[in-house]
Amino acid sequence: MEDKYSSKISELTEPASPFEKFAKKVFDKLISEGVPPLPSYYRVYFFNMLEEEPAEFRKQIYEIISLEESNDLEKDFEKEKKLKLSFKYTKELLQHSALIYKTSKSLKELLIKQLQEIEHITSPKILQKIIAQFENKLDLISSKLEKENKVVKDLFSKTVEIIKDIESHSTFDSRYGLYNKNYFIKLLEKEINLISKFSHISSLVVVKLNDKILNNLSQKGKIVANRSLAKMLLRTSRRTDEIGYLGDNIFGMLLKHTDKIGAMKTIERISDMLLNATIFMEGEEIELSIVAGIVEIKEKKEAEEYVKYAISYMKEAEKEEVLYKGD
Repeated sequence: MEDKYSSKISELTEPASPFEKFAKKVFDKLISEGVPPLPSYYRVYFFNMLEEEPAEFRKQIYEIISLEESNDLEKDFEKEKKLKLSFKYTKELLQHSALIYKTSKSLKELLIKQLQEIEHITSPKILQKIIAQFENKLDLISSKLEKENKVVKDLFSKTVEIIKDIESHSTFDSRYGLYNKNYFIKLLEKEINLISKFSHISSLVVVKLNDKILNNLSQKGKIVANRSLAKMLLRTSRRTDEIGYLGDNIFGMLLKHTDKIGAMKTIERISDMLLNATIFMEGEEIELSIVAGIVEIKEKKEAEEYVKYAISYMKEAEKEEVLYKGD
């Protein structure tokens, strides 16, 4: 079994750091026991063997892992709590709205009844008495309606606040089926932190359809064309790549452990696939072409700053009528 999975193990460079030595130790354990070194198996062996390491080393490893892993479960839990609270408020809102409707209906029935009662009354005193009684009933109903309206207004405000909060923490752009800008920026920030820790290189790519194409399309046409580009980005991306919609017809790609050369090849591949694709809009065949900006992520900077640089390169590329520009 050893030859099957590790024919070139002896040629590997000897690991330098304690972390690298431990990683190789896990890999060697998999090989020695004849277990395929797949990610799922490696993860099990990694954490099992980590428990046998000194406490200080375990602490360092878990600190590193915390940079990579997000608290998605906790976020989902908080989101579910907010959704349940929103449903609770919505249910109460409907109940109080139904009560207002019922009260308003009762008011209408009361008015009809009073009109019928006074239709044939000629005595001013009796008429005055009935009117006074009617006014008292109106005051009670009005007070009840005012109270219910206040409750409805409060519940509506709470529901709107929760919905806005959920939207602000959403991760998904429903129009294009990608991450939204807020979440993409968070992923970019996390990768920047990892790079500052491990000193590898990743690349940020921003890409959009050429303005000469977009400017000739209706708003609906732009959405259709952008969806075609979004599907192409998803189709050509690796499992480790992150793709998001940044707004203004611009898409972002975070290519992990990929330098500028690799990013250039990615853009060239996407461009070739788009040129070979046939897209019809409103009965006409159109050719889609893209322009991109590339920035290597090598140092600690703000995520928004990297995005700004990449967009400036993209605009420069479009001005010079080339496929991409970058640092």
